[in-house]
Amino acid sequence: MGNCSPKPRRRPRSSKTPADPLPPATAAQLHGQETCLIAWRIRVALLYKGAAVDFVESGTGDPFLLFGSAKVEGSEESLLRYIDKKFGGPQAASAAAARDGKGTLAGEVVMLQHRSIQRHVEGMVYWARKMSTEGADWRMGRAAEGRRMGKWYAELVEMMLEHAQMEERLLFPALDRAADYEICRAANEQHGRDLPIMNGIKEDIKSLMAMEVGGLLYRETLPNLSLRFTTLQEHCKQHFQEEERELLPLLESAESFRREEGEEPWPQDRWVQQVVALMEATHSRHFPFFMAALLPCEALRYIALIAGDDDRRSLAMLRSVAAALESSPRPSWFDRTQ
Repeated sequence: MGNCSPKPRRRPRSSKTPADPLPPATAAQLHGQETCLIAWRIRVALLYKGAAVDFVESGTGDPFLLFGSAKVEGSEESLLRYIDKKFGGPQAASAAAARDGKGTLAGEVVMLQHRSIQRHVEGMVYWARKMSTEGADWRMGRAAEGRRMGKWYAELVEMMLEHAQMEERLLFPALDRAADYEICRAANEQHGRDLPIMNGIKEDIKSLMAMEVGGLLYRETLPNLSLRFTTLQEHCKQHFQEEERELLPLLESAESFRREEGEEPWPQDRWVQQVVALMEATHSRHFPFFMAALLPCEALRYIALIAGDDDRRSLAMLRSVAAALESSPRPSWFDRTQ
């Protein structure tokens, strides 16, 4: 899949750096095997919480946690519930991931993709408003912030376009049989509706980098950028709600139509793999970026959905996410949308 990354670094147990998100006394020590999926899932959940994690490789036995002298062991679910209780924040235990997948695994995958895109757009709205209100404080670092925003937005656009193309090439043709043609046509047209807004945002970001800070054009462009992001946010929310309400529930019906017409029905995991195959960039070089906007319970569920029974694939994706979270902590404002 192209997203297998080097192993996340192990911090020495004596490492106490100013960047630690939690006081040293609350750092988690995770004991487990390097190839144990449960251990990696616990590690990823802790990193989503912003917890400092020291991994200690053990040869045998189930993974367990140490907090000072306190030892916590049990099933994966019980460990995740303990983490939720101890650290708070976005839910890691699977009960919180029980969103309505509309009866199909592919529908659940698509809905989780919607959550990631929507939170990333909301994050850009937050960022644009922050630039407009912080004034001189932000202008001091204008070049670095502008480059960061440009890179982040470029990744978001590529992910959104891949998602839209996947729906147009896979879901909409399949759903045409089970839905009123006008429903799929309207959803397809909404994809094209947002392209001018997305292109306008890209040009605004480029223009800001070349403008005199505080000048007339600069003062006009910042609120315009914020307005474009707000409009994109509203459109995404409306579009995703309509798809989840009107289209995704019909995926099961689409399979019934295939059987009635004498075609070989697809198992649910084949639908999921087709979704993934049509979104190669999202699931390779942009995978950590995509996963950052999910809640930890959603992230763990998403990996389980797209990896299926392939443990090596699951392990590669968990390592990739853990490495990204260790090198760049997840922004806390993603959790406002949970």
